[in-house]
Amino acid sequence: MLAADLLLLGGILLCLLSVVLAVVQLARTQAPRAAILVFMAGIVVLVLGASVDPDPFHPDDVVSAFHRVTGLALGG
Repeated sequence: MLAADLLLLGGILLCLLSVVLAVVQLARTQAPRAAILVFMAGIVVLVLGASVDPDPFHPDDVVSAFHRVTGLALGG
């Protein structure tokens, strides 16, 4: 279960990083090639995470995966 959590969080992190890269590259009037590659890598990591865990991902899984990986419990 921890591997699926790490892959889920890693894929989301890569996809969010690609948005930042796209903004930076477009601000520099460059083609956002690196952003596209990072986004595609994020999608691949998400698909790998989905193949490791037999249950489908739900939006609530992101928060619970973060809590399981970091060991933080917010609000009791």
